[in-house]
Amino acid sequence: MNITKSTLKYFFDKGPQLVLLATLPSLLSALLFSPSASLHYLFKYKHVVYDTFAHLYEDMHVLPFDIFYLGIVGLILYVFVLALMFGIVDRHMRIGEFTISFRRAKTRINYNILTAIQFALFVGVVFVLGDLLLTVLYYLWAVAFGSGGAWLAFSILSWLAVTFGLILLFSCIILWPPFMLHTGLRTREAFRMGWSNMSGKVFRTAFTIAVAVVPIQLVMIIVGAVTDSTVARVILDGLSFAIVLPYYVILMYNLFYDATGTERMDLQKIDLWSRKTFKRIGKD
Repeated sequence: MNITKSTLKYFFDKGPQLVLLATLPSLLSALLFSPSASLHYLFKYKHVVYDTFAHLYEDMHVLPFDIFYLGIVGLILYVFVLALMFGIVDRHMRIGEFTISFRRAKTRINYNILTAIQFALFVGVVFVLGDLLLTVLYYLWAVAFGSGGAWLAFSILSWLAVTFGLILLFSCIILWPPFMLHTGLRTREAFRMGWSNMSGKVFRTAFTIAVAVVPIQLVMIIVGAVTDSTVARVILDGLSFAIVLPYYVILMYNLFYDATGTERMDLQKIDLWSRKTFKRIGKD
């Protein structure tokens, strides 16, 4: 529970700046990835398209405008933003200085970009596989029961199960990126180290992730009940990316500093690089 409180405290303090940094890439990325598509499709339970799996998938996912290339641009930009967020949050916790200064952007990108690429690819693949699994289940229930209440009931259970599974999976791998960045370990060894340090913390971490995810999903349900606007869905998807991923990075470094026992300078309200700190150290 302490991790949840500290993550929320940090997010409400510094999170808005990280969200703003991630907003444009997130809105563009939503043209390719839609976390709300499977949820909003539940509202079409009376008119499910299930003559073929491809038709159901298209009915659920395909946007009415062909600007997918902007989504690719958004994903590329988000990798760079992710590298920046790794550096911003870590530097703040490590020395007490929080800055999104573009003077440090090149250094942060150079240092963090490979880890950001690996992590982004993993997240993207897992998201696509989870979405594909859910679509397959929707199709199977449609073939078995047709449109209507039975399809809706089984699809809701499937959505809950897949969503919970994804949250658990992202809880298990949350320490993988910081151990790659800060220990010099290779991908596999960093994953093992991160996994070993998550022993007994997975479900608590999943709860902390759910604290951010569930309210957004509730908003998606409300929006889906009010309107079937594709534009509204894309904007909501983009905002969900802009909120959840910075929140996840903040939680990641909260857990990393807790697992390694490293003192956090941001909690001491100390900037190790400030002139005041240097003067005080000199006097001591």
